[in-house]
Amino acid sequence: GWVRAAAPLVSRLARLRAVHDLGGEVFSQLAAAALLRRLDEVRTARVRALRERHDHLCAELRLQLPSWSFEPARGGQTIWVRIPSGDVDAFSQVALRHGVAVPPGRSFDPLGGHADHMRLHFLFPAEELSRAVTNLAAAWASYDGAGRTASRHTLIV
Repeated sequence: GWVRAAAPLVSRLARLRAVHDLGGEVFSQLAAAALLRRLDEVRTARVRALRERHDHLCAELRLQLPSWSFEPARGGQTIWVRIPSGDVDAFSQVALRHGVAVPPGRSFDPLGGHADHMRLHFLFPAEELSRAVTNLAAAWASYDGAGRTASRHTLIV
């Protein structure tokens, strides 16, 4: 495994591991060592890919869901998106039926706020991001903001 922590804690864990562990898997250690030698190259390529995917997702959202609002990410791998009505807990169920799982903002707020927000990540390739936004737009078209899907049929009793 990997640990990112303050130096004193890492030092303590390393001592404990030396006493209680006979060693890690060699293949993983060799892969990590090879990647570390190419860290700058790998980092540059990853940042470029994430920037392109971020920009693509933002463009798709602006095109297909212009009533939604968001700020481009300043870091990380997600953007926070606000829907203009309803709550994302209800909308996420509609989106799921359209093939897209979106995490509601309440999941990330310890006080339960951000009911009108969702986090969308931009880790997938552009084609998948486009398909996801198209499916979100279809879900939004069938969502009425009160947590129900719009019905095309009138029920007569």
